[in-house]
Amino acid sequence: MPVYFIGDEDSGYCRIKIGVAKDIEKRRTNLQTGNPSAIRLLGWINSEETFELERHLHHHFAATRVRGEWFAIEPADILPILMRATNDGFVAKNADVFQIVGYDRDAVPEYLGVWEWGDLEIDESCPFCGCLCGMAFQDASQMYHCINCDALTDFSELSQRDGEPED
Repeated sequence: MPVYFIGDEDSGYCRIKIGVAKDIEKRRTNLQTGNPSAIRLLGWINSEETFELERHLHHHFAATRVRGEWFAIEPADILPILMRATNDGFVAKNADVFQIVGYDRDAVPEYLGVWEWGDLEIDESCPFCGCLCGMAFQDASQMYHCINCDALTDFSELSQRDGEPED
């Protein structure tokens, strides 16, 4: 069962709930009911010791407690915790992860990114599933591989989709 981090969007994500749920999306929907602010999933950690981890996180952020399981923290405060969980840590993947936001001086496209609230590279987080195991480069295939979702890509399909010519 995962430990989740859900943020209150209207407050600029300065209120984050740390909780446990079998079905995170159902829990998010229940929290949204009657709440005028948009509630969004930021990330989660799959753990064997779910309740122990939740207690540890509540204790860790105790000084910032707003009420109950809500804390006055930013997404940047939870990112190191998610990253330490490696293969068990996930960020809520940005729906527009591959949207081009510009080009560097070598005309290489720059994408919006995996996580909406922080800059993560592909070696840190999989852009397909959000796992913080990252995309490992495989010399044999000359492609990137995610050990969580098993995505295998060289990202060339993104360049073609965006109207760029193949090399």
